[in-house]
Amino acid sequence: MEIIHPEPATLRPISAHGSVGLTAQALLRAETTAVTVLRVAPGGEIGDHPARGDQTLLITEGSGQVRSGAGPWHDVTAGDAVRWAAGESHTTRSAAGLTAVAIEVSGHGG
Repeated sequence: MEIIHPEPATLRPISAHGSVGLTAQALLRAETTAVTVLRVAPGGEIGDHPARGDQTLLITEGSGQVRSGAGPWHDVTAGDAVRWAAGESHTTRSAAGLTAVAIEVSGHGG
């Protein structure tokens, strides 16, 4: 058994795609699956980028907004889950800050 405590000291800063105030810690990396804890600081944003595979973002704490491409923003809060299809461009932002678990699945064995 391993207990993982995603704390500020263990999270790595991410600035890709123009992201601001984003930190991450990988929980699982496998050939077709990735599970990552993401923290968006108050006023932060995960910059617009295409999903590498089918992606689900489960908000575990806080609140924010998400959108697909240049579409409208949608409010999300703890307990909500958002799904994007592989290749779908998307952005997440938060005025108050949020923590989420991103689950990415690719290469369904085609």
